[in-house]
Amino acid sequence: MDRKKKTYPIWGGWILSSLLALSGCANKSQEQTPRTFPMATVPAVYTDPLARAEYLTMHYWDHFNFDDTAYVGSAARITEQAIVDYISVLPYASYPAIINGIKHLMDEAEKNEAMYAFFSSQMEHYLYDVNSSLRNDDFFVPVLEHMVASKTLNEPRKTRPELLLSQLRKNRTNTPAANLHYTTASGARSSLHDLKSDYILMMFHNLNCGNCKELTAQIEASPAIKEMQKRKRLTILAIYPGQDLEAWRNHLAEMPASWINAYDHEEAIYAQELYVLRIMPTLYLIDKNYQVIMKDAALNYVEYFLNSILNPPANTNP
Repeated sequence: MDRKKKTYPIWGGWILSSLLALSGCANKSQEQTPRTFPMATVPAVYTDPLARAEYLTMHYWDHFNFDDTAYVGSAARITEQAIVDYISVLPYASYPAIINGIKHLMDEAEKNEAMYAFFSSQMEHYLYDVNSSLRNDDFFVPVLEHMVASKTLNEPRKTRPELLLSQLRKNRTNTPAANLHYTTASGARSSLHDLKSDYILMMFHNLNCGNCKELTAQIEASPAIKEMQKRKRLTILAIYPGQDLEAWRNHLAEMPASWINAYDHEEAIYAQELYVLRIMPTLYLIDKNYQVIMKDAALNYVEYFLNSILNPPANTNP
């Protein structure tokens, strides 16, 4: 995957560099051997898409040599692409399977200090960097949990993972979404937990935000979202967390009239860190019991989930 990388090394650049320097210990015959990623083959018995995804989630790295440090040195691009492809499989598996798969991966990587440094750094880059299209806090949490519990890392090197983990645990998937009180343009006040809807798509946005405008248009054009709205099974709540209410009112003409457009009159989002917003816009998908289904989700993940509701597999109920 070609992208301009913006890295945030977990242990600091000098530590990561020193650990990756271990890859230079490979002998010359190893360095001259071309590296490829050994793909895992899904057994034919697994025909259901979910089952195939969950098999790969656990077995994707079965044939990868975690002792060959050339894979984090001269052949690091191969490993990085394999990580990208692995992350791309995860959204199609259940969350318990994802947690087990990532834990298994990190267990294997931890057997080699250079590997652990590389995989931790790359997982942060792709799962946590706000510029990554694969960003997913829920997938990054088990990586951080592994690091915090690691016997390989000393306490100073666990400081950053512990800090990130405390932030990412807020409003996690399968936990209750923090109740957010808001005011609409008419002056009416309500809250997230007052909404009665099978599903709530909550979008936090800024004003004069090009990405926010683009996402708004994409949501409006989404066939799955349109159909869920038509069936009155989805409510869209757009929240402005800022303080410039005059600018917000002027901005309302650009927002879809079918959405609930509101602002945070209590200023609790930022002051109380009710929701940690690292990038705008940010999407949350919430169910009728106000449980978080998806946090800081990409729209294509939301659409995939809604399509599974609209077109459930045989012998299941939507």
